[in-house]
Amino acid sequence: MRVLRPLVAAVAAVFMLATPASARDVRVALDQAFPIRLSEAAEGIAIGNPSIAGVSVQNDMFLFVTGRSYGSTNLVVVGANGRVLYSGRVVVTPDETDVVMITRGVETARLECTPLCRPRPDIGDGASSQSVNEQITSRAATAAASRR
Repeated sequence: MRVLRPLVAAVAAVFMLATPASARDVRVALDQAFPIRLSEAAEGIAIGNPSIAGVSVQNDMFLFVTGRSYGSTNLVVVGANGRVLYSGRVVVTPDETDVVMITRGVETARLECTPLCRPRPDIGDGASSQSVNEQITSRAATAAASRR
């Protein structure tokens, strides 16, 4: 029995090294970023569906996951010798903090009230939010052009 204990401990250690260092789900709100700090330097990063979430690398041990559209996908980060440092699901959810939803028939409009209420279009909103989306896109393009 005493001989088996070290053997069992060695086998358990091998399985622990073979599993990812972290495998928890990342929950991130749409258009928000979630930081991930790694215990070792990353050599490769893969996101299952980049239209749901994006990954930006700050440095080889620090990255941000950004929610792009609702849904779930997976994220895998590998280190030296292809060892998996991180593997988990990324779930993108709506951020309904300080949001008032107004439903008229099949149309839904959202107002973000922080503290003044302003239109906040969301994925799936109807045609009534089209002009607000165009204004947001135009403003973002103007801001990007001024940074150049």
